[in-house]
Amino acid sequence: MGSVIEVSGLNKRFGRVEALREASFEVREGSVTGLLGPNGAGKTTTLKILVGLLRPDSGEVRVLRMDPWEEGHRVRQRVGILHERPIYPGDVDVWRLLRYAARVRGLHPADARRAARLAGLGEHLDRRVSALSRGYLQRLGLALAVMGEPDLLLLDEPTANLDPAARMEILDLIATLRRELGVTMLVSSHIIPELELVCDSAAFISEGRILDYGPLEELAGRYGTEARVILRSPRPREVASRLISLEFVEAVEVRDRTVTVRVAPGSLSLVQAEISALAGVEVVSSGRAGLMDLYRRVVLGEAA
Repeated sequence: MGSVIEVSGLNKRFGRVEALREASFEVREGSVTGLLGPNGAGKTTTLKILVGLLRPDSGEVRVLRMDPWEEGHRVRQRVGILHERPIYPGDVDVWRLLRYAARVRGLHPADARRAARLAGLGEHLDRRVSALSRGYLQRLGLALAVMGEPDLLLLDEPTANLDPAARMEILDLIATLRRELGVTMLVSSHIIPELELVCDSAAFISEGRILDYGPLEELAGRYGTEARVILRSPRPREVASRLISLEFVEAVEVRDRTVTVRVAPGSLSLVQAEISALAGVEVVSSGRAGLMDLYRRVVLGEAA
């Protein structure tokens, strides 16, 4: 597969502040890539440049083979974006806002209804926007982003400022959107561990510089991090107890219905065989490096 996003030598300054410094990375078609770094690293600036809302000082940017500054309208027709702090009119109901957005984009009301269904808003269409919880405001933002089924989704801190239950709901929704739409995603966040549930690639950014990027398996090979298997089960503690007893399992973490298994080097196939014998277990991902481990190596410079 080719690259949906190509960034090379990107620079952006705001007065004395260098927001981006020679940043270069790619996002492959069909991937869910995490743009990961601390607050102030340049993540939001990067996303705004990718949709043509900011002009870079220098460097080359291609989104779907187009220059987003020179061809911003065409880019935004094919890219959906969820901004970090979107503002919506509070005195209208959800359905009226979605229909209006569809009409502005030249879409049919059926497109608005499908977006509402994908975002899990079907039972909230008659509610005023001002009455929505923070989690459902994020769902509204996702509905607006996926309307018309774009080729690329850019999600800026989609789980920020949400309680733990709402964060998991949004992550599950992102995974559902990927399955149903097959859309490429770039997800920025400073909350690293949660994104293991959805990302298969990463680009690490700090102080405006892209430190490294690529599929998680490739990054794991470069930095010597262990493999992980992420599972879902209605009986997560029972599954965790079974797996932690295996000599080639180094650690097991349980969060809600999700079980993350850290696998000793060279033992992934053994763990996969054990898991295949467990009833009612869904493998979410297998063989991925731990994002937090990679973050510590790449961004924080910790030794293996």
